[in-house]
Amino acid sequence: MGKIRYLAMISHQPDELAKYYKGYFSMKELGRSAQGDVSLTDGYFNLTVLKMRKELRETEPRLAIGATHLGLEVDSIDETVERYLKFNPKGIVVPEPGGLHYGEMRIHDPEFMPVSLSQRGFGVPTKEAAMPKLLHVALNAFYPTPVMEFYEQVFGLRPLAKANAQRVRQKRPNRFMGDGNVNFAIHAFYTDYADHEGHYGINHFGFMVNDWKSITDDIAKKWPAAPRPANRPYEDSRVEDPDGNKIDIGQTKGWEVDNDVWVEVA
Repeated sequence: MGKIRYLAMISHQPDELAKYYKGYFSMKELGRSAQGDVSLTDGYFNLTVLKMRKELRETEPRLAIGATHLGLEVDSIDETVERYLKFNPKGIVVPEPGGLHYGEMRIHDPEFMPVSLSQRGFGVPTKEAAMPKLLHVALNAFYPTPVMEFYEQVFGLRPLAKANAQRVRQKRPNRFMGDGNVNFAIHAFYTDYADHEGHYGINHFGFMVNDWKSITDDIAKKWPAAPRPANRPYEDSRVEDPDGNKIDIGQTKGWEVDNDVWVEVA
């Protein structure tokens, strides 16, 4: 069973983003590279901000500011790669540098989005997140179902049966999965659903907090922030960081992280 424990983003200003996430979401700094990369943690997740530079070897079609890819902790990289190549015999496997800022190996989902693998927990020494905690990652895909099948067959993530059945009844292609700790959403890039944001790849991520309104109001003094519609299943508000990355903030509804398993504010 894989566990989503890493999210990478690219920025011209890693220091500013580090200040933002430490200030508003109480993340702790894991370490920095000589090139200016900064890795942060909530105690469970590794949120790495890579300094934009031409030497970055990212396999996306574009090298751009924003969230770039996620990573999963696995028991065995060799066994994970074996399942991956069974799923996609033409799949590409690329070594990564390891350490705090990368995984040890990289594979790719059916739409060729990078996925980092680590047997070392991405350098996070603990496995218990403090509050606020990063509990949600969402991406936009052209074909959500094959991407969901990739994460199910290669990593053992579970489709969230009730949430997905509701989307089927609504004739929406969006899908939700869980690994027991993180809620993972796979949204359709092409959709006419109200308020949909057409950003391909990692679209946004979310934190659970103890006081969503206080944090939202504080962020709104400097950056975009607003409550979310009442029909949203998890989040209370949506805010942005200094680079415009979208962040959901949740408290009152909880987050479904596995079938009928919810993480809620005590």
